[in-house]
Amino acid sequence: MYAIELAPEFARQIADLHPRRFKQIHLRIFALQPNPRPPDCAMLDLERYIVRSGPYAIYYNIDDSRRMVRILLLEETEETE
Repeated sequence: MYAIELAPEFARQIADLHPRRFKQIHLRIFALQPNPRPPDCAMLDLERYIVRSGPYAIYYNIDDSRRMVRILLLEETEETE
Protein backbone atom coordinates (compact mmCIF):
# COMPACT_ATOMS: atom_id res chain seq x y z
CA MET A 1 0.00 0.00 0.00
CA TYR A 2 1.31 3.46 -0.94
CA ALA A 3 0.96 6.55 1.23
CA ILE A 4 -0.69 9.61 -0.29
CA GLU A 5 0.87 13.05 0.05
CA LEU A 6 -0.83 16.21 -1.21
CA ALA A 7 1.28 19.04 -2.60
CA PRO A 8 0.27 22.43 -1.13
CA GLU A 9 -0.90 23.71 -4.52
CA PHE A 10 -3.17 20.70 -4.97
CA ALA A 11 -4.59 21.12 -1.45
CA ARG A 12 -5.48 24.74 -2.30
CA GLN A 13 -7.11 23.68 -5.56
CA ILE A 14 -9.46 21.15 -3.99
CA ALA A 15 -10.43 23.37 -1.06
CA ASP A 16 -13.01 25.26 -3.13
CA LEU A 17 -14.51 22.34 -5.01
CA HIS A 18 -18.20 21.50 -4.76
CA PRO A 19 -18.63 18.68 -2.18
CA ARG A 20 -19.68 16.19 -4.85
CA ARG A 21 -16.57 16.92 -6.94
CA PHE A 22 -14.38 16.87 -3.84
CA LYS A 23 -15.64 13.39 -2.98
CA GLN A 24 -15.11 12.22 -6.58
CA ILE A 25 -11.49 13.46 -6.56
CA HIS A 26 -10.86 12.09 -3.06
CA LEU A 27 -12.04 8.60 -4.05
CA ARG A 28 -9.93 8.64 -7.21
CA ILE A 29 -6.80 9.68 -5.33
CA PHE A 30 -7.16 7.05 -2.62
CA ALA A 31 -7.78 4.39 -5.25
CA LEU A 32 -4.11 4.93 -6.14
CA GLN A 33 -2.95 3.56 -2.77
CA PRO A 34 -3.03 -0.14 -3.66
CA ASN A 35 -2.04 0.44 -7.31
CA PRO A 36 -0.54 3.81 -8.29
CA ARG A 37 -0.34 2.71 -11.92
CA PRO A 38 -3.91 1.72 -12.80
CA PRO A 39 -4.68 0.70 -16.39
CA ASP A 40 -6.21 4.10 -17.17
CA CYS A 41 -3.24 6.19 -16.02
CA ALA A 42 -0.78 7.72 -18.45
CA MET A 43 2.92 8.26 -17.90
CA LEU A 44 3.75 11.82 -18.98
CA ASP A 45 7.50 11.57 -18.45
CA LEU A 46 9.87 9.64 -16.19
CA GLU A 47 8.43 11.25 -13.06
CA ARG A 48 4.84 12.32 -13.72
CA TYR A 49 1.62 10.42 -14.23
CA ILE A 50 -1.93 11.50 -14.93
CA VAL A 51 -5.33 9.97 -14.21
CA ARG A 52 -8.70 11.43 -15.04
CA SER A 53 -11.70 11.83 -12.80
CA GLY A 54 -14.70 13.22 -14.64
CA PRO A 55 -13.74 16.64 -15.99
CA TYR A 56 -10.50 16.72 -13.99
CA ALA A 57 -6.95 15.56 -14.63
CA ILE A 58 -4.91 14.60 -11.58
CA TYR A 59 -1.14 14.85 -11.94
CA TYR A 60 1.09 12.90 -9.58
CA ASN A 61 4.53 11.38 -8.91
CA ILE A 62 5.33 7.92 -7.59
CA ASP A 63 8.25 7.22 -5.30
CA ASP A 64 8.50 3.42 -5.20
CA SER A 65 11.41 3.40 -2.76
CA ARG A 66 9.31 5.29 -0.17
CA ARG A 67 6.00 3.75 -1.36
CA MET A 68 4.62 7.28 -1.74
CA VAL A 69 2.24 8.88 -4.23
CA ARG A 70 2.53 12.68 -4.26
CA ILE A 71 -0.49 14.40 -5.77
CA LEU A 72 0.78 17.50 -7.57
CA LEU A 73 -1.92 19.29 -9.50
CA LEU A 74 -5.59 19.24 -10.44
CA GLU A 75 -6.59 20.58 -13.84
CA GLU A 76 -10.12 20.98 -15.14
CA THR A 77 -10.48 19.63 -18.66
CA GLU A 78 -13.35 18.91 -20.99
CA GLU A 79 -15.10 15.72 -20.05
CA THR A 80 -14.74 13.20 -22.85
CA GLU A 81 -17.22 10.60 -21.64
